[in-house]
Amino acid sequence: MIGGRVVYVGRERMIAARGSRLLESRDGGLAWKQIGSVPVGFIEKTFMSFRLSCRLLRKGMHHFAVGNSCVLVVANRAVYSMKGGQTRLLGPVHGSRPLALCPANGAFYYGEYRSNPERSSVHVWKLKKGEDKWQAAWRFERIRHVHGVFYDPYENSIWVTTGDLDHEAGIWRTDDDFKTMEKVAGGSQQFRAVQLLFTKDHVYFGSDAPDDKNYIFRMDRSGNALEKLAAVGSSVFHGCRVGNHLFFSTAIEPSKVNNSRYAEVWGSADGINWKLVRKFKKDFWPMKYFQYGQVLFPAGPGDGENLWMTPFAVEGDQRTVRVTVVSGR
Repeated sequence: MIGGRVVYVGRERMIAARGSRLLESRDGGLAWKQIGSVPVGFIEKTFMSFRLSCRLLRKGMHHFAVGNSCVLVVANRAVYSMKGGQTRLLGPVHGSRPLALCPANGAFYYGEYRSNPERSSVHVWKLKKGEDKWQAAWRFERIRHVHGVFYDPYENSIWVTTGDLDHEAGIWRTDDDFKTMEKVAGGSQQFRAVQLLFTKDHVYFGSDAPDDKNYIFRMDRSGNALEKLAAVGSSVFHGCRVGNHLFFSTAIEPSKVNNSRYAEVWGSADGINWKLVRKFKKDFWPMKYFQYGQVLFPAGPGDGENLWMTPFAVEGDQRTVRVTVVSGR
């Protein structure tokens, strides 16, 4: 177990966030050294140093993405650029905070996520290589918000998930960097997704439907062939790959239908057969103030062997756990 949240895992290194600091390990998490920090004032730094104040005030490092020329960090509803040991503030995020940060083809993307009861326009935002200002890449009308932006390395395309009502729930694709956008699937709560995972032939996702039963699905890239693979305990928020293994995690949120008190981690070695890998019980702090129970995964390509996961607002809160997936290498 590692204190803090592991936010990035690659073949050669891991990055962890502890308060306002970023630390690096090159030996699988045994030894750590500080490589940077988010430049915040004393009060913000203090809030970021304690687990409960991070949850209550929505502080902390939420996303970490590595691009061709720099690293981006989303923390405390702001975006920071790290390059050559220097950290610079690029400005506040649009919305509250994005649910995902996507590096693709030398640029970064995120979707605008906010409550938006009036259903005003929401955007996908793009930061080009070498620039400091985000530009609107796409504008959505008559949806609540964007859940995530994801890169498909098999076909060099970018996918977007939106929510929340049936007509707002959609899975979208662009093959020309948002000059055009195709709605691949949508129109019901089974397509209300957050995270997408890709294999050579399929797109995988879990439904985020607090008032319906939730499942893990896969579909072909045309959206015509949809398969229901596994029933899960509640809404699916996060996912990752370890080699060829796929993983999704569920969130504990107030619901009459999904009333589980456990955040679950589900995994599959073949994309068809899914099993419950681990579950974490909700802690006693109220969700309204101290956030939903969930399990977070790091960004990056992974090390090909281990599943790194950080329980949040559940037992083991904000301490990263390792599960060996592929052994004997």
